[in-house]
Amino acid sequence: MTRVVGKRVTLRAFREDEFERVLQAAQAAPVGDGIHWGPRDPEPIRQKIEASGTWHEGWIEFAIEAEGRVVGEVQARSIRKAMPVGVFELGVEIYDDADRGRGLGAEAVKEITAYLFRDEAATRVQVSTDVENLGMRTVAERLGFTFEGVQRGFMPSSAGPRDYAMYGVTRADHEQRATRT
Repeated sequence: MTRVVGKRVTLRAFREDEFERVLQAAQAAPVGDGIHWGPRDPEPIRQKIEASGTWHEGWIEFAIEAEGRVVGEVQARSIRKAMPVGVFELGVEIYDDADRGRGLGAEAVKEITAYLFRDEAATRVQVSTDVENLGMRTVAERLGFTFEGVQRGFMPSSAGPRDYAMYGVTRADHEQRATRT
């Protein structure tokens, strides 16, 4: 199982004893406006926990641990036949409002991006988010992702399709940034 250790967060497989915490977070997450894609029922949550920390059907998912507890999750996707080889899409969720805005999600994105370039032969890592999600957009830009445009009408919602901002970082971008820091 893969484990990625940062300064304040560790990305690791979920443990079975964290099932209730993950289920609670999934069931509390807003749904219906493209905000939450994860499973909300117990059985898919169990399967997610069992598969975490290893590549499974084009996905790898990690618990984000900080201060000795799970504060969220981060995943990378590179679905065969849907994305070119070496291209990965990220997703991140911090479960509780009290943990948002503290840099934990940003560090998780930074660490999983470095892992993908270092260990998974990534040529490009990308993230998309609602155009109004200024927190995630700021994180992407601060971490060296380049704003590449707006995916118009990308995400279904009860109020009609939502526009999403696309950000990407290439291997060359990542290596150049690493040599400057």
